[in-house]
Amino acid sequence: MNTETRAQVRALISDFMAKWIADSIPAMELERIAAEGVSPSGLLTPFHDALVPGIALLGERSFSTRLGNLHEKIASAIASRIHASVHQPYDLAGAIPVLSREFITQRISALERRDAEPDASYEREQIFSHFGNQVNAATRIDLYIQTHGGEDHYFEIKSAKPNKGQCIEMKQRLLTALAIRRQGSTHTWWGVPYNPYGKGEYRWIYPLAFFDFEDEVMLGLPFWDFVGGTGTYEELLDLYRQVGDEFAERIRVLRGIA
Repeated sequence: MNTETRAQVRALISDFMAKWIADSIPAMELERIAAEGVSPSGLLTPFHDALVPGIALLGERSFSTRLGNLHEKIASAIASRIHASVHQPYDLAGAIPVLSREFITQRISALERRDAEPDASYEREQIFSHFGNQVNAATRIDLYIQTHGGEDHYFEIKSAKPNKGQCIEMKQRLLTALAIRRQGSTHTWWGVPYNPYGKGEYRWIYPLAFFDFEDEVMLGLPFWDFVGGTGTYEELLDLYRQVGDEFAERIRVLRGIA
């Protein structure tokens, strides 16, 4: 990342943190909790707070969901500096063969029932071979990147541990995008900002049932280094740490209110 991109990304992270803290608890209620030990909205959870002080007040359950939206914006900002074209989000529409529409429905159903194993190459071959009557189709993709080499990359970016419904939604969108484009230069991905298992093998059950991790998933470092070039993952982590240090005292204060 160059200096301008780092500043833009840092501003996005700082704005996210400021809004998250402001939205976590209404200011007036914070004052009443501190002064009277009364929470009109029922925010107090004494047993939770006994273990991790302030965890309920800070609304950490929704933190990961909101962070996912931030990752999309950051990826767009970084990618815009090195790739030919970037859009976030990206609406895609066009005609697809009826056979493709039926295949997508049946394929997702088979994956959900565990009657089939994820196989991105097989899905591409099937969709590219379809012909005949067509129907209109449309989808919205989280992030679109066109490289200077003319390749089109479509990313769905959700939490690192999505539920089954989110996996079905992502698979539907990605296969629909592939069916609309139907070109060898088209690539569809689940872009995962980080591996929740660290350096270990990814084990969350739902994505494993729907995604071919070898050819359909960019996980952690490979995702960010594709978006922004070699070293982007570590550089981005460093920016998060810097912003985290800036907000550390504010968070400590909030954690100590109850």
